[in-house]
Amino acid sequence: MRKKLVFLWSAAADLAIDGVLGTVWFTLVFTLLVTGMSTIPALGVGVGLLWLTAWLATGIRFVERRRAEAIYGITITPPPRRLTPNTGFLGWLAQVFLDTFSAATWKGVLHHFITMVLGSVFFGIISGAAGLLVDVNRGALLPGLAGPVVTAIAAVLALAVLVLYTAVAGLADRALSKALLGTSRTIALEERVDVLQDARRGAVDAAAAERQRIERDLHDGVQPRLVSVAMTLDMARAKLADDDRAGASALLDDAHRETKQSITDLRHLARGIHPAVLTDRGLDAALSAVAQHCTVPTTVRADLPVRPSAETEAVLYFVVSEALTNASKHSRASGCSVSVIQTPAGVRAVILDNGVGGAAAGRGGGVGLTGMTDRVRAAGGTLTISSPEGGPTIITVEVPCAF
Repeated sequence: MRKKLVFLWSAAADLAIDGVLGTVWFTLVFTLLVTGMSTIPALGVGVGLLWLTAWLATGIRFVERRRAEAIYGITITPPPRRLTPNTGFLGWLAQVFLDTFSAATWKGVLHHFITMVLGSVFFGIISGAAGLLVDVNRGALLPGLAGPVVTAIAAVLALAVLVLYTAVAGLADRALSKALLGTSRTIALEERVDVLQDARRGAVDAAAAERQRIERDLHDGVQPRLVSVAMTLDMARAKLADDDRAGASALLDDAHRETKQSITDLRHLARGIHPAVLTDRGLDAALSAVAQHCTVPTTVRADLPVRPSAETEAVLYFVVSEALTNASKHSRASGCSVSVIQTPAGVRAVILDNGVGGAAAGRGGGVGLTGMTDRVRAAGGTLTISSPEGGPTIITVEVPCAF
């Protein structure tokens, strides 16, 4: 009985709020949506309005989910956000349209409309019941039938209608909130499977790219040097056999120099796989070391109150290293900046250079950018690139992480 009374009071409060908020939400989102669609050709004004619509609709759905969860004691799984694979301005534009015309947005608009109606009817019943009681008490409704007894009977009937409507509308509102503001467990699991499959493909692609890079570096760098060292030592041994100590000493000096360079190359190769400083001192120190070796002056700011997981650190280290390498080779920039911050869902890294721009997977530095994207996908994150001709180039990485 107590639970039923609590539900009725909660439903009554929710319907009263729906009458106001539902009207505001529906009017605001629907007006922006219609205005944005009708003004798309007007010099991009419509696109800006659609972006505002998508941003506002997402926030409103978040508020309504939390309100429904608090009032009815339920859990609503938010629908997954469909992301575009494109980057740059076209990627942003595609994401605006995906967010605006997604099923979640339209279902949200329908939810606001229905709650507006439910709340308005709730207020209508209260207003009608109050007017009815006044008329009955004055005898204006049924002449000759007035008085406290008749008024009490009318009040009981009005209260019964209000309670019945509140119970039915509350149940409907709770069910509609779960159906229109969230997603079913089956769909959520299917989306999760799709995300994991994409992450697996990203991991496979990243591993293949990493293996090819290591093979290339060994084949083009360390291996020829070691072959040269072996040949130099053979020649030095021949000089010693001929008692040419001066010639042998010079060849040994060359072999020693090549050996030291090979050791340096191997260290660089190992650092590219997983540097010791990353494990020992964390992301800030590792990225600062990368910035010091970058030919473009680079500043690093890492604001991480809590150290993220080793996987997250490795992904961000790889992405920043590759981005700075691309900037050194292709951007003609005079300065770079790296910013790493903690977010509620994980870690965000932003790499910016003031170079000539035009970076995209498949063009200058494209192999590196593709590898970066695969590595981030494998971690379940997202990577976006904004690099218009003339610059600047901004690479934003979002990696989920539990702290």
